[in-house]
Amino acid sequence: MIHFSRLSAVVLLLPLLVSCMRPEDHFDSEYRSAPYVANGERIYFTGTSSSGKAILATGGSGMMGMHRQMHGGGCAICHGGNREGKRMWPRFWLKAPALTPAALFEDSHADHGHQDHAGYDADSLRLAIIAGRSASGEALDIAMPRWTMSAADLDDLVAYLQQDHRHD
Repeated sequence: MIHFSRLSAVVLLLPLLVSCMRPEDHFDSEYRSAPYVANGERIYFTGTSSSGKAILATGGSGMMGMHRQMHGGGCAICHGGNREGKRMWPRFWLKAPALTPAALFEDSHADHGHQDHAGYDADSLRLAIIAGRSASGEALDIAMPRWTMSAADLDDLVAYLQQDHRHD
């Protein structure tokens, strides 16, 4: 009888799991080379401002935090190109919350990954981004990085998140 250790099981299953990843999970070059209309859109996808300055983040636990630190990137790493939330690789059973206007700004009883919450306004969304606080003032999950950027860049990102559009 053959006994497999956990490490052996992971080594055997890793190629299968990687092959099941969607193309949008490998987005670094795709998003970095796309043309961006607005600074907030660029920040969301690349983690850099239109001036080329990196938007810095602290925190953000686990593999996604390590991926962001190694490869750079912005909100789209976890929340996806269409802001509808995305599976957190390699913890695919977890999904980052949606950042659509409906999920962020409406009092929500729908499951957007935010559970039931009061809607954000521009000021409370700024606090969520830089201080990791929900619309009601509670701490967000530790997987959410706390971002450092200029006031103008923060305003641009909030304005982008208020818009209802899809990235194709």
